[in-house]
Amino acid sequence: MSIQESGSVPHKMSDDSYRMQSQPLGICLIIDCIGNDTDVLEETFRGLGYDVHCHRYLNINSMTQTLLEVARWQKHRNCDSFICVLVSRGNSQSIFCTDHTFSGFPLEQIKKYFTADSCPGLLGKPKLFFIQSYVVPENEQECTSLLEVDGKGENISAEVTIPHAADIFWSHCKVDVSTLEQSPTSPSYYLRCLADLLRNPYKRKLCILSIHMELNKKVYDSNTTADPSQQYSLLLQHTLRKKLFFPT
Repeated sequence: MSIQESGSVPHKMSDDSYRMQSQPLGICLIIDCIGNDTDVLEETFRGLGYDVHCHRYLNINSMTQTLLEVARWQKHRNCDSFICVLVSRGNSQSIFCTDHTFSGFPLEQIKKYFTADSCPGLLGKPKLFFIQSYVVPENEQECTSLLEVDGKGENISAEVTIPHAADIFWSHCKVDVSTLEQSPTSPSYYLRCLADLLRNPYKRKLCILSIHMELNKKVYDSNTTADPSQQYSLLLQHTLRKKLFFPT
């Protein structure tokens, strides 16, 4: 069932707002290597009008190929935005997917696949990333060789620098992996709150930055009653040039 209400009017277009009227609104790529959040995220973003593609339990090589394939889709040209959601174990700079050897995939590299030089169909369009990292302590990580992530035989390390790119919204939530180990089937509190906000037609009258401010409040309010080892840490970085409103 669509989240959009019958008879609702799209947010008024203006020079300081991104166009968000295409059908579908864009591709939504969900890569959930934990398996607890896919269903609610798929329902939420499909209801918003996105063409949702879900992948569970990918290893790093499979994720690399998936990102490359999606970035090359020509259908981005006919869409107004793009969303990527990643859920995985990892460290502060990388995600591990389902691999038992923690070579890690640099998070910064993920942005590079969808910048205008790599994905021209998204030029000037908002690209939203929501990352849930279950952080593995350093003493439990294994060192392995660098990973080839671009399909051309080049080694990409965590020190890779990404050129400045506009129109990116990057929300990264981290919590200790012990949270997952204590409740293996529990969803991410961060992603559950995000879904609740986006499914609320009144909250969708707010721009994405204001929605994220409310998300911050929910997450940090929850932290006040949580054990210190189970507290979520939330970071937002963005290079948006305009306001972004989802359809109401």
